[in-house]
Amino acid sequence: MDYNKVAEYFITAVFKRGKAEMMSRFNIHSQGETLVLGYLAKRAGTQILPSEIAKFTRTSTARITTILNNLENKQLVTREMSKTDRRKILVAITDKGQSEADAIRAEACDYLARIFEEMGEERTESFIENFNLFLEIGIRFSQEDNEKAEGKDA
Repeated sequence: MDYNKVAEYFITAVFKRGKAEMMSRFNIHSQGETLVLGYLAKRAGTQILPSEIAKFTRTSTARITTILNNLENKQLVTREMSKTDRRKILVAITDKGQSEADAIRAEACDYLARIFEEMGEERTESFIENFNLFLEIGIRFSQEDNEKAEGKDA
């Protein structure tokens, strides 16, 4: 098998017009306010440093500050000064923010469920298994590439 041709086919398939529109429905969950809100929802009940959010999202703390400003203006998160270290700001999701995050997640799950139902049980199970393998290998390769790059910088 020519894996370069397969890779080219895969990239072309993902970025075709209709497919790009479908993929954009999921990309919204992996960036900006939605990603931050989802992260905070998973950690509900705890206060989180903006630097932790920046690390999770792989964005700058300046970008996180902008996102948090927007979320705070919408009353989806709160920020308060740490009682133990007044230099630190702690972020928490509000009840309204949790409801919003739950609604966003439910909408995404409903959409995926419709797709999986159309695919059928056997294809869905195979897709999930293969996609998980794809992600595991991709993550491993990314980590290896990062380690190589850090070795060159040292």
